[in-house]
Amino acid sequence: MELAAAIPRFPNNGASLRALQQKPLGELLIDFFNWRIRYVGARPRAVVIDPLASASADRGAKQGIIVPFLEKVRRGDDLTPHLSLQPHTRGFSPNSGVRGAPVEQRGADKDFMLNTMGYHHLHPSVTIEPGGFATRTDEILLAHVTRDAFTVIGLFGHSVFETHPDGSLSPERARSWKAFDEHSTRGAPSGSVVVQGLIATSGHSLQVVFMAQRYARQIIGTDALIDTADFQRDFFEQAGFQPPSKPKFEWLKHHLDLGVLEQKSNAACIFSKGLN
Repeated sequence: MELAAAIPRFPNNGASLRALQQKPLGELLIDFFNWRIRYVGARPRAVVIDPLASASADRGAKQGIIVPFLEKVRRGDDLTPHLSLQPHTRGFSPNSGVRGAPVEQRGADKDFMLNTMGYHHLHPSVTIEPGGFATRTDEILLAHVTRDAFTVIGLFGHSVFETHPDGSLSPERARSWKAFDEHSTRGAPSGSVVVQGLIATSGHSLQVVFMAQRYARQIIGTDALIDTADFQRDFFEQAGFQPPSKPKFEWLKHHLDLGVLEQKSNAACIFSKGLN
């Protein structure tokens, strides 16, 4: 299956590929989106500076670091060079799905910060190394990214990922959780309940699980109709193309978006849009 082959696996062998190929469509889509959501779709976005980041004591000193990077965000440049390198090779591990596996094993193919906080972490240097990735410095930019907006939560030191052997958080990690709590509860009425970072027992974000379930239903429903005259008439009307004789359809995936492509006319329609 093309979808299974697209996900980088570790170990990268026939057994890990078969583990994906043998999954039902819904479960395979969960693994695909769990991997793919770690990237950011290339499209222009409004830049929003969270009030907590605006109030940071060192914001002025840090402006020179992030301003050129934020211009790339506004233009819609590909931000892949600024993201973690891990998703390039560590998209799926068959060991992470073992029932009762330790937490660290279940998280081997997941971005803990993204799944729990909804924040991408990026390296804001605009110097690109020969390997195609941005120069790694100590500054990590945390951002909440949607299709339309890039909200800067703040700049943090690289120790934002560290937990001490006794289980306590590094100061930067504690600061990131404080920022998350303030950002996610801002505007909530006093005494209200705020549910944060919903995670399935598998370690996947529930947003990913729900999106995978929705896409699976869409794929199954569309497959049942794709050869009918009504579907093809509506498809070409929506795409604005003249239908060819004997059209040939295939599924189209673009980052987190799902659609259908007709190969002869190159007509395409996006049916479902992803989270970023």
